Amino acid sequence: MTSAAALLLADSRTPSGSYAHSAGLEAAVRAGIRADGVPAFLRGRLRSVAFSDAGLTAAAVRAGDDRPRLDVLDAEALARTPSPVLRAVASTLGRQLLRTGAQLFPHSATIAAYRARSAATPRPVALGVVCGAAGLTPEDAALVSLHDDAATVAAAAVKLLPVDAGDASGWVARLGAELEALARQAAGAPELPSASAPLIELRSLVHAAREGRLFAS
Repeated sequence: MTSAAALLLADSRTPSGSYAHSAGLEAAVRAGIRADGVPAFLRGRLRSVAFSDAGLTAAAVRAGDDRPRLDVLDAEALARTPSPVLRAVASTLGRQLLRTGAQLFPHSATIAAYRARSAATPRPVALGVVCGAAGLTPEDAALVSLHDDAATVAAAAVKLLPVDAGDASGWVARLGAELEALARQAAGAPELPSASAPLIELRSLVHAAREGRLFAS
């Protein structure tokens, strides 16, 4: 059952709102990145902001229904997101994911309580709450988080650049071993990861003010 839940949560067809976001790729394309540069961008995200997010997701699974701990993780997520634009994006995605999670796992008291109490609802923590309700381990939840980040970039690349959808999926497929290793590291870290990507944060401010953008972020 937990394997099926992991597949469900990692499936882009599960309504979580990620389809409307490019994880910073659109801003990078406007800054000059080409199709052959996307794999490096993807790996850079995975080793920075996505890795930190995966650590928060794993920690939220481990927290269970410990409400004070989840409140701390909310604050940790905000501290790792200097850009007010990306904070707002994470909050919106978190709320959307919690709404879907409440439909998928309607008997989860943890989802209901967190959804009612959290003002921030940062997506990494919200994902951990939903993964916990699904019975996933912290490591599996971290892997779902990392896969979702990579898949978001790959899907956006098809819309932004002359990239074949099969090639974009291939980028993610070739990262399989790396995704699993990063998930183990994120879930097993003695302290929450705090890697960052300042250029993505800075570009998000410009992107939010740009007319005619294709993705919200």
